[in-house]
Amino acid sequence: MVNLSFHPIAEETEEMWRLVLEWRNSPPVRFQMLDQSPIDWETHCRWIGSQKEPSPNSLARVAYGGGRPLGVISLNRIDRKQSHSDWGMYIGVPELRGRGFGNAMVDEILRWGFDEERLARLYTSVLSDNVAALGLYLKKGFRLEGNWRNHVMARDGRYLDLLWLGLQRAEWSEKRGQTPSSPQ
Repeated sequence: MVNLSFHPIAEETEEMWRLVLEWRNSPPVRFQMLDQSPIDWETHCRWIGSQKEPSPNSLARVAYGGGRPLGVISLNRIDRKQSHSDWGMYIGVPELRGRGFGNAMVDEILRWGFDEERLARLYTSVLSDNVAALGLYLKKGFRLEGNWRNHVMARDGRYLDLLWLGLQRAEWSEKRGQTPSSPQ
């Protein structure tokens, strides 16, 4: 079992913010994103600053394993009225990919979104060629809810489908063998 800890990015140091930006702009991470353009330092700082607002619509946490930073999880476009959020994650350290950290990171996203933030639904998108991520999300109980055909141009010039997956609190609670509680 992989043991991770998570820290809000807004409470991290500038050095960590720079490392997260480096990870996000690295080709293996960037080319799995909807917006595959590099992000500049000023844009990155605005994003971090927005997480310090009283009711942010985006939150991110840095994942640590053995005291070493290794990736990022995020809740994005948080809609408290409708009680749902998009989410994302990535492992920034290449040699740590494929070692079970993604599994533990998704577990934390689910706990964070459903238990801590009290959301009723979480959803995400994945590029159709990212079969490892798709398999993980389906294993966690997410259901395929949509397919935007030829939606994202890949770095090699071909278009990829964008798959949308969602999971409701009741489904997650049922999978864990618990009675779901209502969102607040």
